[in-house]
Amino acid sequence: MQKNSSLIRLSISLYFYFLGFIFSSWASRIPQIKDKFNLNEAELGGVLFMLPLGALAALPFSGWLVHKLGSRTMSIASALTYTILLYAIAMADSILALSIILFGFGLIGNFGNISMNTQGISIQHKIQKPILSSLHAMWSIGAFSAAAITGWMIKAGYSTSQHFMIVSILTILIVLIGAFFLIPDEIVDDVSAKVFVLPNKKLILLGMICFCVAMSEGAMTDWSSLYFRQIIHKLNTVSTTGYTAFAMCMALGRLMGDKLVQSFKHSTVLKTNGFLILIGMIISLSMTYPATVILGFALVGFGTSSVIPIVYMLAAKTKEMAPSAALSAVSSVGFTGFLIGPPSIGFIAHEVGLRSALIIVAFLGSMIYLLSSKVKTAD
Repeated sequence: MQKNSSLIRLSISLYFYFLGFIFSSWASRIPQIKDKFNLNEAELGGVLFMLPLGALAALPFSGWLVHKLGSRTMSIASALTYTILLYAIAMADSILALSIILFGFGLIGNFGNISMNTQGISIQHKIQKPILSSLHAMWSIGAFSAAAITGWMIKAGYSTSQHFMIVSILTILIVLIGAFFLIPDEIVDDVSAKVFVLPNKKLILLGMICFCVAMSEGAMTDWSSLYFRQIIHKLNTVSTTGYTAFAMCMALGRLMGDKLVQSFKHSTVLKTNGFLILIGMIISLSMTYPATVILGFALVGFGTSSVIPIVYMLAAKTKEMAPSAALSAVSSVGFTGFLIGPPSIGFIAHEVGLRSALIIVAFLGSMIYLLSSKVKTAD
């Protein structure tokens, strides 16, 4: 039983890892995609906006599909499709083709996010041990690994298509092997726990916090590499250094997340996270030295680390909805924020510059701080 439980946890951990790895591989190549199609910031923002459109298109039925087909089936299907779409991005030969593929990338990414978190909750109940924060840490480790590897591949001269092909082949193999160890969802006996129901005040509050941190994370994921490249003013210098610091510290923070929520109140941890995001962005934007930018990005990484796992754990405890449905509702809102952030930054950056546009992330950090003070009344 112990061995079986270990394999189950390892499998879902690898799914989270490669979900982050795939997205970060795409995000780290955005400067090259921008150069390939000769896009300005506004045009790039318009293309990136196809991701949230895809995610929004999935919202009406994503939670229902996960509940109907099961998180195991949806996790496997979405992981395989997401991997194929990554390679398709590199093969796009026009802005229209790229936009259509990114729409699908956002749609399937939402399915993956919801189904894998629901699967994580099911496994957490099965092994009777909190693992959600560590699973999100695996996503972050995957993102960090991809950013570092992308930097090496750029320096070594690998093209985007070569890079994405290698990632896709490796991911498909891992997904197929791990599929044997995922588990069916628990049957909800409480008939009052519905799939379709309006969220209560607690879920609305959690959704707002999730939206803010996810929008911050999305903005950092897609624009930090480009901002760092602008700061050092060298096109041939590896531009992923700043994002790598952000992703690494986000992973470290999530590894500590389960212990933090056992030692402090949820609201205390969330308020601290919001404060770190605010301070980190102030440092990054006010001092234009590479070292200070990296330090600021690192603090933002710590700030964004444990917010979403805490929000998901609280959402899953609601008694008015089935756990998977409540988790789907909150995660859908958060994932939408994750995808809305990048194009919003792009549109604003075209008008006032990228440095000024990233002030939005600092504002979102302050909002997390303020909203988190109400979590204690919603627990």
